Amino acid sequence: MPRLRAIVLLYLAHLRARPLPELLALLGIAAGVALLFAVQVANKSVTGSFDQLTEGIVGNASLEVAARGPQGFDQKLFHKVKRLPDVETAAPIVERRIAVKGPKGRRPLTLFGFDERLKRMGGKLVRSVAADRDVADLGLYLTEPTAEAIGVAPGGTVTVEVGERTERLPLAGVVSSDEVGSLAQSPVAVAHLGLAQEIAAMPDSITRILVAPAKGRESEARASLKRVSAGKLNVRSSDSEARLLKNAAAAENQSSALFGTISLAVGILLAYNAMLLTMTARRRTVASLHMLGASNKTIVAMLVFEALILGLVGSLLGIFFGVLLSHYIFNDVPEYLSIVFAIGNQRVIGPEIILLSIAAGTLAALAAAAQPAKDLLKLSPQEALSEKGPNAAAISSSVFRWRLLWFGIASIALFTSLALLLPEMTMVVVVVLVLGMALILPPLISHLLVFAHRLATRTSSPALRISTGELASTPIRATALAAVGAVAAFSILAITGPVHNMQRGIGQMQTDVYSGTDIWISPRMEDNQTHTQPFNPGQVVSRLRLRPEIKSVRAVRASFLDLTDKRILVIGEPRSTKFPIAPSQIISNDFELATRRLRQTGWAALTKTLADEQEVKIGDLFSLPTPSGMRQLRLAATITNYGWPPGVLLINGKDYADAWSTDQVGALMVDISEDSTPSDGKAVIRQVLGKTSPLAIQTGAESREISAALTQQGLGRFYQIADMVLVAAVMAVAAAMLGSIWQRRQRFWGLISLGMGSGQLYRTVFLETGVILFIGCLIGTFFGLLGHYFGVRWLLFSTAHPVPYTPALGLALETLVLTTVLAAVASVIPTRIVLSKRNIDTLAQE
Repeated sequence: MPRLRAIVLLYLAHLRARPLPELLALLGIAAGVALLFAVQVANKSVTGSFDQLTEGIVGNASLEVAARGPQGFDQKLFHKVKRLPDVETAAPIVERRIAVKGPKGRRPLTLFGFDERLKRMGGKLVRSVAADRDVADLGLYLTEPTAEAIGVAPGGTVTVEVGERTERLPLAGVVSSDEVGSLAQSPVAVAHLGLAQEIAAMPDSITRILVAPAKGRESEARASLKRVSAGKLNVRSSDSEARLLKNAAAAENQSSALFGTISLAVGILLAYNAMLLTMTARRRTVASLHMLGASNKTIVAMLVFEALILGLVGSLLGIFFGVLLSHYIFNDVPEYLSIVFAIGNQRVIGPEIILLSIAAGTLAALAAAAQPAKDLLKLSPQEALSEKGPNAAAISSSVFRWRLLWFGIASIALFTSLALLLPEMTMVVVVVLVLGMALILPPLISHLLVFAHRLATRTSSPALRISTGELASTPIRATALAAVGAVAAFSILAITGPVHNMQRGIGQMQTDVYSGTDIWISPRMEDNQTHTQPFNPGQVVSRLRLRPEIKSVRAVRASFLDLTDKRILVIGEPRSTKFPIAPSQIISNDFELATRRLRQTGWAALTKTLADEQEVKIGDLFSLPTPSGMRQLRLAATITNYGWPPGVLLINGKDYADAWSTDQVGALMVDISEDSTPSDGKAVIRQVLGKTSPLAIQTGAESREISAALTQQGLGRFYQIADMVLVAAVMAVAAAMLGSIWQRRQRFWGLISLGMGSGQLYRTVFLETGVILFIGCLIGTFFGLLGHYFGVRWLLFSTAHPVPYTPALGLALETLVLTTVLAAVASVIPTRIVLSKRNIDTLAQE
């Protein structure tokens, strides 16, 4: 206890004497933890909110029978299921995507229809609607946030859009947060089964049967359900939807986690830099302790205690800022997921995220303190008390620095070679690049600064000679500043480079899909980017073909299909379309042969990752579970995932209509005659559809713009992370410069006393910061280009995203200039603070 008390007192004394460098280290840890925490919360919230909804509906049901298509299946099957001896209770459900409108707005939702049979096993949401309410009322139930958003109160009227129809229904009631907690944030509507069937135009059909097996009879119940489903339905666990969502979100979550890890590495390096900037004060403290007889064990305990305090406080501060980031910045639900799964916008913060953040921040502080502590313990008291500044420690010996250099190069070369042979190791390589860059920075910076100073001595600029001389004589501080710029440049390129490539690849796909058609007719694309919301075209097609302004009308069919543990997108392309496969999205070589085959019966194109999982090669047969049973298809080509991470299956429209046994379509592709304009065509189509039709009529260019905007929203989180890294780096440079200039304020007063003007002194500091940051950013840009390449490689390997790789040279130049200029400009602020008249007067008196 006396030793602990002494350590605490020493730390407090050090903190009072050198608050600014400690604050820098604290902010470095907090920045990394905040980004890591916010990314983890954002990822957890996507699946966590859906888990809450699943529990709120299925209750104690452990099995389900689910349709393979949006048209559902005959309700008569439910009566067979409930009579099975291994089934204790069963309940039918209708599920359909809808949109509700009110005076204040419109919201896309998922409609759930159930009846009293679900009460006995239903979850929190079902019980809250059933309690003290007659769910047989012919009305809709909304959650309180949704009702408030569209401006409808109980007893009012709600306009419901579903497919090609609109319905006006009374709002029977609202489900408040007091009843179901954060579950009220889920984008759902609830109605009695009969009303839901009427809304969905499925009078005798349902989409799921929830099943609670008899005790100890789950495997027997599963076998019985498979028998009665006759191979045309999915028999699975009741939480399968949640697992399918986790799989669909896995690619984005892994990418976000990787970028969050990079952000934490930024925090480690910022904290490490702060430790270097406090070396002068720390080594004097260590020397004093040595002279007082303190053992190395006591000194190590003091340094570890300081690192632990720094890590814990920095982690807690980072969690606080992380909560703000997750609430105000990383709060958007990925658009491509929300049109498929009923994901709420509630924040889900699990205890594991908090523990991970605290552990990461603490380990970061210990890692940052390790090397400076090792250097301090090597010094003799005479070296530690030297006035030569941080150079006395010299970071490490010259031999050790060169060992670090070669070890860093060897590590990067080894893991890069492994990643080229084993693509699954790509994420490890990106982390190794960050650590390798940290290892080679000190020796590189030392030699580059000597070279820069030699060049400066040949110029006529005193400010440039002084600034490069200052940097060359203080390599620790120079390394600290250069590392900030290097990490910022690396992070921006490694994060935004692959995202730019992905955006360009998806943009080319969108051009291929939409540009070949004059006008598209479908439910609103904002809710229906994949054209999987079916509608019945009725007589619309025949009536359009009679109009002279219309040259042709073709139907696209699409829906999601659960294939093992993935929800893939199935697209039925018209056989008459010019390009059944988007030309830019084919991976296998022979595009013309694949196109001819896809127009024939029994051929399909499959995302490469899915083909690899199924071990299917071009020309091979594979089985596909469809609503009409198992179908045999032959692989015509491998393709990208068309922007849907789990994967895509392309077949022709006739095969789709036969396998899905439906006349409903996802969209109509309309080409107009040569002597008509798109405006004429849209006017004719609106006249045929009628003014009250909820179907959207958009030109190919308009459809592409909407799709591109949705894609941009989906990629927004990655741009936000990169922006946060840049902001953190600029703030770190400003804080580092403030600490560095404050430590050298006596030297600055000496220069002023010798006649240097304040303007010249500003130029000196500005050039000093600009030179070292340019060198650091140049190194970071080189490593960032490597990180960009491996990021693209990982996306291609893990998801088959359409990511055409091109070196981001333009982005690299932009990043180099932006990070250098912003950080150098940021150095003016601490210079102004330190060289204010009040501080100058104080220095003069000293």
